[in-house]
Amino acid sequence: MKYLTSLVLAAVAALIPSAVGPAVVQGAVLDRATFVITRGSEVVGREEFVLRRGRQSGGRGFTLTASSYYPADRSAAILASTLEFALDTVLAAARLDLDSEDRPSTLVSFSPRRVTIRTVTPHGESARQFPATDRTIVLDEFLIATFAFLPGGSDGTVTLIDARAGERSVATLDDHGVELTDVRGIERSLRHVTLSAGGEVRHLWYDEQGRLIMFDFPSTVLGAVRQPKE
Repeated sequence: MKYLTSLVLAAVAALIPSAVGPAVVQGAVLDRATFVITRGSEVVGREEFVLRRGRQSGGRGFTLTASSYYPADRSAAILASTLEFALDTVLAAARLDLDSEDRPSTLVSFSPRRVTIRTVTPHGESARQFPATDRTIVLDEFLIATFAFLPGGSDGTVTLIDARAGERSVATLDDHGVELTDVRGIERSLRHVTLSAGGEVRHLWYDEQGRLIMFDFPSTVLGAVRQPKE
């Protein structure tokens, strides 16, 4: 099934009809959201992200910037993330900056043959490389917005890169179609997608515009819900 890919690309095309034309204005905001993050019934964090037209490094595509706060009332983000996507929503680059004593930065770059992860701290730099695949998601325990776009959208395999841990795994993506789903006590028709790897399943729900609405990771009792705009 390629419904999810078509859904996301159609939504983006509706928002930016000139995206493939010569008059692209980079920086226009396409989506802005705040997610409340829970572990069990307890609120443990929040994440704010902004999706903009154009790639931060230059060129056509999209840039998603996210700030993750743990606990939710923390005034400074514990993780600042920047994800760049090509026009087909395939991940093209990522940067994760952790607020810690060492203040490490993790940079993920993609080439046709390999994925390179570089970790930079005040004490030095290290790098790891993995074979490139067509569909890759960069994971982090503090980051929900990485699922704003799913690479591809058809059932099949997806490569998961835990950037800060420097680990790679393979997940199975399954599109379960549109289901009635309870969101903050209100039933909504949302497309349900799962990513399964190593006996763990991540549940993702998207609305008719292809926007991420809800996330659930039962093995960690971690969940996140998009908050309504005020």
